[in-house]
Amino acid sequence: MQISALIGRITTSALLLAASIAVAQDNVLIIIADDVGVDMVGCYQEGPDPAPTPVIDALAQRGVLFRNAWANPACSPTRSHIQTGRYGFRTGLGMVVSPNGWALQQQESTVADIFNSQPSLGITTGFIGKWHLSNLQTGSYMAPNLQGYDVFMGTMGNIPNWQTFFNYERVENGVAAISTTYATTEQVDDALDFMQNAPEPWVCYLAFNTPHAAYHKPPSHLFTTDVPNVDPRLVPRPFYKAMLESMDTEMGRLFSSMGFLALRRTNVIFMGDNGTPGEVSMSPFEAEHAKLTPYEGGVNVPLIITGPIIESPGREVSALVSGGTDLFQTVLDLMGASIAQPALAIPTDSVSMLPYLLDPQQEPIRETVFAEYFGPNSPSGFGSSFTARTVRNDRYKLIEFLDLGGHRYEFYDLQSDPFEKFDLVSRRLWTVPARAAYLALRNELKNLVP
Repeated sequence: MQISALIGRITTSALLLAASIAVAQDNVLIIIADDVGVDMVGCYQEGPDPAPTPVIDALAQRGVLFRNAWANPACSPTRSHIQTGRYGFRTGLGMVVSPNGWALQQQESTVADIFNSQPSLGITTGFIGKWHLSNLQTGSYMAPNLQGYDVFMGTMGNIPNWQTFFNYERVENGVAAISTTYATTEQVDDALDFMQNAPEPWVCYLAFNTPHAAYHKPPSHLFTTDVPNVDPRLVPRPFYKAMLESMDTEMGRLFSSMGFLALRRTNVIFMGDNGTPGEVSMSPFEAEHAKLTPYEGGVNVPLIITGPIIESPGREVSALVSGGTDLFQTVLDLMGASIAQPALAIPTDSVSMLPYLLDPQQEPIRETVFAEYFGPNSPSGFGSSFTARTVRNDRYKLIEFLDLGGHRYEFYDLQSDPFEKFDLVSRRLWTVPARAAYLALRNELKNLVP
């Protein structure tokens, strides 16, 4: 090993140790936005007409914005990554969990389980909002609590079409009842209730249902977006933008209600669970490259971290991170927890992002990132009827499609073609570096996925 690399590893280890000691009593708030890609958040300056998001933009000004954070193309897999730090082909979750399909199994160790295994840390855990990791068999209404959370207040999945954001089933620690408070508002109310009553330090997941469909007009005081008087199904984008702006407004109320002193003790993480849906996308973010696809519009999501842990706030990290997967280890490190037997009997795929928060000069940690979309959900090792896998390095990206008709590859130079319009495989436009990267990324997929 080169001396410089050895020094780098020693320095990183020292920073992580110092940070775990320093922040062990800080809180962590993780905010998940449903169906939000980088094109819809103003501070990313990538989409042509983003929703007004002044509160999220302020987080970036006071923290670290990750430019190349990947999630999975669908909701449930990313949420399972956040909870377990494990890729979907290991947990069996490659698409949205259905009521009677495969779901997150209770033997999987979640972040909350690990905190519970280390009671000396004294960490209280709460999950607010959309869970979407259980079916009718895996604990049903008690699933979040059975997966280790001290408090759960929210929805078991999406708010279905036969309900609305103004009249929906809300679950509190296993007990379901109909709520008539606007869902985005109530989820902030629930988060505040948890924070004000939980002993510190705490970890709170606030997983909004919005701006996921069904698209609608939020309460008028929450948005400024011009919304037409038409059926949202006909012109969904302005309704989506109003829903996203309403979430941003409620986030502002959350932070104001927490107060300055509480915020000084809280590291805040904001992330999208997958890319923006195709029906609300706008060129150059094309509908066929949006949510539920392995293209950048489906996997590149906003990820912003701010709080007392940040050194030199107001900066951007361009290094590759596996946003959902890497949140697992990052949250553990922020809380000073360790993965030790028997707390975690299975390996994870998670790499901590803490070094990026502590050191503005931190070199990239991951050489590649990986995402996948497959179905149906099934135990690890069982075959799927369709699969899309993708892996990229700092310049090139490989996509593998597998279905009953066989499989094929696509390959893109993201440096010159960020919107993936020119497949180098089909066009056979190879340079020596591109060919070498193509073979290396194919080998990476082969070694990673059984």
